[in-house]
Amino acid sequence: MTTIMPCFDRFPAEGNIIGRLLAGYGELELEMCACVAATAGDLDGAIKKLFGVRGEYKRIETADLMMKGAYASVGLASKYNRTMKNMDWCRTVRNQYSHCNWYDTTAEGLCFVDLEHTAKVKRKIKSVVAHRYPIDAVLLKRQESYFNHVRECYWHLAEAYRIARKKAFKGSSPLHLWPPQLARPPKHN
Repeated sequence: MTTIMPCFDRFPAEGNIIGRLLAGYGELELEMCACVAATAGDLDGAIKKLFGVRGEYKRIETADLMMKGAYASVGLASKYNRTMKNMDWCRTVRNQYSHCNWYDTTAEGLCFVDLEHTAKVKRKIKSVVAHRYPIDAVLLKRQESYFNHVRECYWHLAEAYRIARKKAFKGSSPLHLWPPQLARPPKHN
């Protein structure tokens, strides 16, 4: 049987991580939704409002409108703003992989091609791979770690908000500590 992605047969570690990033982005949206639910006190409304909207950027915008003020009101604005900016970065990484084409060569290894960018070039297109970007397992692992970092930030924010609003036991502190700052990896090699 032939596969639609033979380059991932040749680069299975990279293909596995890319698959986890593509599928895992939805988990980040779910954690963002949990933060909306924490501020609104309404899981049903949070899910319907966020996931009733089509498009990742629109969901981030909707979530931001729904909860930014609440996090600011309890002194979590800085952490909140950083998390939302990092979420948007994760969205751009997810989109670059979901809207690209893949190829590999012995010399270059695994690469992705951004045909949407290529289509916007004013000059005549002479090569499908003119706007190619190499990618390797080392960088993909860093990107995956960054996605996990953003998830941990959401865990902390949801708990910290509930505690700040006295929705948790008096005197308790978040079980999910604010993770140490993690440098954003590049989007490609």
